[in-house]
Amino acid sequence: MDFEAIRELAKHHKQSFGRILKCEMYKLEDGRLLAITRLHDDFHDMNLVILLSDSYRIEEIAGKMDRIPQPCCETKPLEMLSSLKGIGVLERGGLKKVKERIPRNMSCTHIYEMLESTFRSIFVGSYSILGRKWDGVLTLEMEENRQLGIQSPILSDTCYAFNLESANPEILQRALKKVEEARRKMAAIEAVKRGE
Repeated sequence: MDFEAIRELAKHHKQSFGRILKCEMYKLEDGRLLAITRLHDDFHDMNLVILLSDSYRIEEIAGKMDRIPQPCCETKPLEMLSSLKGIGVLERGGLKKVKERIPRNMSCTHIYEMLESTFRSIFVGSYSILGRKWDGVLTLEMEENRQLGIQSPILSDTCYAFNLESANPEILQRALKKVEEARRKMAAIEAVKRGE
């Protein structure tokens, strides 16, 4: 069965459960990043905020539970979040460090779910934020951009799209030439701004 056929099975049936997990990311003027995540389902309304340094380390982290089925969950799991300060979100093993610092029986499965989704959103969002620094002087084809991503220590071998086995040296060289040309243009623009 394809997607449409499977999806069609829900037609004329009452939904028995629904969950929405939403992650937002903001680049602050001082170079730091703010990630806000909300989990809403039939039993929970939970919020998580993470303030990251410009090197993607957790500076501040806090949560709020507006609606939960077990009142005892509200205090301890949220207190444990502060132990995550200093974790590098984009470093390999970041989620493993979360589980080392907050034992499963001292937290909440939904907070883990929010943290994992937030870390993954930061990963994707940071890639788009890093790509915006060129102020229109760099235009890459989609495949050139992917080839640069394959070489990135942050993206390399993280998924099918950035699998090292799909590296194409010819396209990578073309992309690197465009990046170098963009760097020269940016340097010239900065020199004009400084009045040189």
